[in-house]
Amino acid sequence: MGLREIALEAKQFSRTQHSGVLSTHSTSMQGYPFGSVVPFFLTPQGDAIIYISNIALHTRNIKADPKVSLTIYDAGQDDSQANGRVTILGDAEPIEASEVSAQYLALFPQAKAYEQTHDFNFYLIRTQRVRFIGGFGKIHWIEKALWKVERQDWHSASEGMITHMNEDHVDAMELILRAQFNIDPTNVKMLSVFPEGAHYLSNEIVYFVPFDLVCESGMDVRKALVQQTNQARDQLGIKKAS
Repeated sequence: MGLREIALEAKQFSRTQHSGVLSTHSTSMQGYPFGSVVPFFLTPQGDAIIYISNIALHTRNIKADPKVSLTIYDAGQDDSQANGRVTILGDAEPIEASEVSAQYLALFPQAKAYEQTHDFNFYLIRTQRVRFIGGFGKIHWIEKALWKVERQDWHSASEGMITHMNEDHVDAMELILRAQFNIDPTNVKMLSVFPEGAHYLSNEIVYFVPFDLVCESGMDVRKALVQQTNQARDQLGIKKAS
């Protein structure tokens, strides 16, 4: 497996998780790191978005020193040492809510309550380097050039893709989830689409379904979703309607 494939595996793993440990430089205990758990999502380009309060210690720390790390792991696994984890090292900076709030609130609707406090703000962690441990003996540094994805026009137009899927292709999304996770999906809704895959909501649970390859255009996304639908039909033994 080459480094590009390793980077894709690490990013897809990161997209399956919804919170991580944010480590900042403590201002009250000089020289010590300060860890806190925060929800996050990765932008299409591969930077992390967090939504944090002005009065939180980690926010004060970021304002004093923007160099942070975000450690992502699957808390549901029994043996965290034997399973994957990703640490993103980068520089945190405020970002306009208009750029990221719709996607963040789609994934974390409970955060809508925080808007009323006028105290929470979005920060972008601009990725500089990534450490990926995929299990024992599978340890890699991933450089920014392999992690980051160039901004494409379709990234900002993904809301239209999501609306189209939710209005016209619920049946296809149900097939994809049934095949991928062996569940009986209900009230399926697409929440996001990224170069590496898409998030869906079903049964009040968020699922991430990875693409086989990184999508570089809107047409690539369409082809990936059609491929996943056809693969789901084959796996479930369902004939395509003529």
